[in-house]
Amino acid sequence: MPKFQFLMRAPDEQTHWFFAERFRGRVAERLLACAPERLILHLTEAAPPRLSLIPFKRRPLAMVSVWTDDPARFERALQGTGELSGYRVRESTPVAYRRDWPDGQPTPGVGLLTLMNRKPGLSDRAFMREWHGRHTPKSLRIHPLWHYVRNEPVEPVVRTSPHWDGIVEEHFRSRHDLLNPVRFFGGPLRFLPQMVEVGLHVGSFLDARTLETYLVTEIHLKG
Repeated sequence: MPKFQFLMRAPDEQTHWFFAERFRGRVAERLLACAPERLILHLTEAAPPRLSLIPFKRRPLAMVSVWTDDPARFERALQGTGELSGYRVRESTPVAYRRDWPDGQPTPGVGLLTLMNRKPGLSDRAFMREWHGRHTPKSLRIHPLWHYVRNEPVEPVVRTSPHWDGIVEEHFRSRHDLLNPVRFFGGPLRFLPQMVEVGLHVGSFLDARTLETYLVTEIHLKG
C-alpha cells in the first residue's frame, strides 16, 4: 500500500493549542471516515523552547501520514485546515519502536520532524550516499533514537507543494533525550566533539537555508 504525507501550516493568527485541538477532533474524524489502511498524525501541540540547539520552527504544523490507494479523498478532507502540501513518499525505517499503546493515544516521549533539501549542486546519488550511508549510521550511533523513519518524496500530490528531498520522523523516549544537548549528543564526555561531528556533516550535504525542524507529538489514529 503506498504511503502519502500531507503537511498543513496553520494560519498566522492560530495558536498551537487551537490548531492541534482542531486536528485531534473534527479533522481526525474526517480522515478516519475516509477509511485509511493506516493513519498517523504529527502535531506541534505547543510552542517549542526558545533556547535550544535545534532551530525549531515556531509556526504550528501538522503532518498526516496515510496508507491508501485514494490520496485525493484525504486531500479533500484536509482542505481548509491550513496551507496544504502533499507527497507520495518512499519509506524506510532504520530503527523502530515496538508499539504497545492503543490507537488515539499519543506516542510516549517526543518527536522531531525534519523537512530537508540537499545542498545545491549535490547529485541524487551523492545525496543518498550521505543521507542513508553516512548520516543515518552516525545518528544511530550518537543520538538516543527510539524510532527513526526516512521518507523520500517521490512526487507531489498537491499541485502547489514546495519541493522537499526528505521528510524525517525521529522519536525519543523522553523530552530530555531530545532537548538536553548532553544527552542528545551522547553523554558528558562525548557531546562536544560529537556535536561538532554532526554539525559538520549536516552542513556538507543539506541546505541549511531551507531546513525546517519541528517539535511534535505523534498519534497513531489507525494502526
